[in-house]
Amino acid sequence: MDTDDKGYTITYDPVKGKCLVATKHFKVDDLIFEEEPFVSCQFSWNSLYGYRACNHCLCPLETTSENIVRLTNAAITEIPFEEYCPIKDNTHNYVQCESCKVWYCSSTCLETAYNRYHQLLCRPDSNDPLHYLEELWRTMHYPPESHNIMLLCRLLATIELSASPQQANQTVSNFCHRTENENEHLAHKMLGEKFVEQIEQLRFGVLKSMPVRESSQWLTPTGFKSLLALVGTNGQGVGTSVFHQWANNCKKHLSPDQMELFEQFIDSAYDAMEQVVGVDFLDNEGSALFQNHSSINHSCFPNAASVFDGNHVLRLVAIRMIEPGDEINISYIAPCELDHSRHTRQKYLQENYVFTCRCIKCEEQINDPDITSDDDSEMEDDST
Repeated sequence: MDTDDKGYTITYDPVKGKCLVATKHFKVDDLIFEEEPFVSCQFSWNSLYGYRACNHCLCPLETTSENIVRLTNAAITEIPFEEYCPIKDNTHNYVQCESCKVWYCSSTCLETAYNRYHQLLCRPDSNDPLHYLEELWRTMHYPPESHNIMLLCRLLATIELSASPQQANQTVSNFCHRTENENEHLAHKMLGEKFVEQIEQLRFGVLKSMPVRESSQWLTPTGFKSLLALVGTNGQGVGTSVFHQWANNCKKHLSPDQMELFEQFIDSAYDAMEQVVGVDFLDNEGSALFQNHSSINHSCFPNAASVFDGNHVLRLVAIRMIEPGDEINISYIAPCELDHSRHTRQKYLQENYVFTCRCIKCEEQINDPDITSDDDSEMEDDST
């Protein structure tokens, strides 16, 4: 399956598990691979707060003008350089599911979604148990989100509708991390004792909402915990923003004089948007499961990064020189938080990904005091 001409191979390490190892040289900004997700889903709060996106690929469905007007609550209504809106010529392709009326960016996305999972999850009745399940999830998980119960439902529906359910179940099993690391006695934070009742509520909610036959192994108490841990440890955040795409297009095409006006507008737009929606809802966000990407281990000094360009397709690019034989690593921690203390990084990774990091940066800082600085407090709050 993994050949050298790809530029990488998947190996197995007795401590780390799966590893992605380079088989050729990559220079900075080189594309290592591009991958569509096994399944993806917009975050529930993003949807509730009105971020219009394709129900399948998460591509934005609002123009730059519509996006800025909504995010500023109409404090800004005149947008310059609208000709550089990336989706202005695509709106005629938008289609709705005839039954539940959710939107897709194209008939291709609608057909793909329907065949893979949507025919089991299409619920036009607002009183359907599936809608109650999503509402229950929101009462348990306030923004910013990192997971979504509907991603889990799409995963189960994908198994149910697969031409080979046995193979689909095996693919899901390949994603699975242990819910508890036996060697280090680390439990995923979603599965602690204080969440026992919530987990059972969610499990019964899924059972009530979905017909399950081929995927029933994941809805036993133990299987459901594994599924939650799978989503929690393998779920990759996906971000799409018509505003950012428009801004990047402007930077490529505007003259120096136009750039001055553009930069003034950007500053005022960000100020207005933050006052209305805050930083958590400037972009459309969701999560996804990627098969190759799930083989990549964390490093606090990564040599690669995951990027998105307008939809849920992931592009893995080199951010440092990578030589044949090097393990390819990404950061599971946001880039802006990699300068936090070793203690804070370790605590976050242990609670969210059930391992203790032993990357080169952590080993170099092994004698640092186990204290949390003021700058680290926000990151620790996110891990609780």
